[in-house]
Amino acid sequence: MEEWLEYLKRDRLLGSLGEETLRRKLLPLATERCYTAGEELLRPQQTENRLGLILEGRVQILQLFPSGASSLMAVLRQGGLLGVDLVFTRTLSSPYHAVASEDTRVLYLPATPLTRPDPLTPEECLAVMRRALMILSHDNMKKHYRLTILSQRGLRQRVLAYLSMQAARRKSASFSIPFSREELASYLCVNRSALSHELRQMEQDGLIRFQKNRFTLLTPPE
Repeated sequence: MEEWLEYLKRDRLLGSLGEETLRRKLLPLATERCYTAGEELLRPQQTENRLGLILEGRVQILQLFPSGASSLMAVLRQGGLLGVDLVFTRTLSSPYHAVASEDTRVLYLPATPLTRPDPLTPEECLAVMRRALMILSHDNMKKHYRLTILSQRGLRQRVLAYLSMQAARRKSASFSIPFSREELASYLCVNRSALSHELRQMEQDGLIRFQKNRFTLLTPPE
């Protein structure tokens, strides 16, 4: 349980409550579950009233379509929170799939005690709600950026829009992206082979350099 406490202390939603509150009021409510690669954590229409803190591993948030195609919405890594966008809704119903892309450990906490003054005080509940609002606002901006990227008509335009946003975020022309090549293709809603071909062509055209998930944006040649 001491390991759990250390993760909770670093959590962006609950860490501000302080070690004593976490230890006495929330830690006794926590449970851990392990998932193997490919195992589903959430499915559409599933009701979820728990927060999941990723202790180890990697979780993909996916939108699946009747055709069998999928679109990657986000990737959660160690320290990521699963369900913060669900537990404060009226229906508590998931609109997406959450799948472990590798062996994963998740620490679950029931959400109800975080939103009602028992065992937390009203002041502590308010602090959690404020932090949740900040997290949801940040996630909403990420969705806005993705819509901006997907509004680009051509594959090259989508790639450049995504890479430009990553460069601006890191304030550097050289940066690593958080996606594998397959995940990037899914995030951009394009074919993986077409993406790989376009990246090579962009490198030949002097627009980028890349090695695996490490990219450098170059000034286009005159």
